Amino acid sequence: MSSTDDILEQIDNALSDSAVSPDAMRCAPTPELAPVPPVPVVPFTGRAAARAVLVRRLVGNQGLTEDEALAAVRAAERGERTEHLELVSAEARAAAAEVGQHISRTVAAFARALQPVAQAAAAVMRQLDEALRAAGHTALSGKPGRRRDRPSWQSPYGPPQRRKR
Repeated sequence: MSSTDDILEQIDNALSDSAVSPDAMRCAPTPELAPVPPVPVVPFTGRAAARAVLVRRLVGNQGLTEDEALAAVRAAERGERTEHLELVSAEARAAAAEVGQHISRTVAAFARALQPVAQAAAAVMRQLDEALRAAGHTALSGKPGRRRDRPSWQSPYGPPQRRKR
């Protein structure tokens, strides 16, 4: 049997398969059952994110209502003095300190995780240098090994080019 016959036989088997009804290909979901496209989520950026963090901290840590906290943060952004200005400033300093601590912990963890890799790379580089020195090439000294195929006075690049006058 040729491959064309195999394909036609597979099509015939699929058409006569009773697991899927003949109407399955014509079926479309009704509008009320159609999937609803997701609502795009726009993340806070910049000033809006900082405002949201400060409002959340003022509500949770200082006992302000959400409206009071939002009004205090907006007034602080405009440079207005309010009764909650010190609270806004304190929470902003505390949030900045927490971010600084988080960053320093992350950098320290990254350095600790990278240390074995750096040590292994240094060991491999030492082994490579030893192997190159044994082969007659000095990798770390910067001086190439002496070539044995030409006299020491001869340039490895051939004779110098003649200058045109």
